Amino acid sequence: MNFLRNAVEAASDEDGWAPLSAVGNIITNQRPDFDPRSYGYRKLSDLISATTLFETDRRSPVDGKQPIIYARAKRRQPTRRTAQA
Repeated sequence: MNFLRNAVEAASDEDGWAPLSAVGNIITNQRPDFDPRSYGYRKLSDLISATTLFETDRRSPVDGKQPIIYARAKRRQPTRRTAQA
């Protein structure tokens, strides 16, 4: 799954959001044999969602075109240390 993280990072803007179309292009260029169906998912967006490593956002353009799906790596939650006696 590192290649998914790397592709999202490479395609992301300053807020970490990357359009899945750009992520897919990067993956295809780096791994031409990649197919989400090999992992049991019909589309890249389904695979990205299933990993739970990313958050997704479906944005509808104002001109009525199909929504664009964006993804970004989930922020790691700081670990809480328990006080020791």
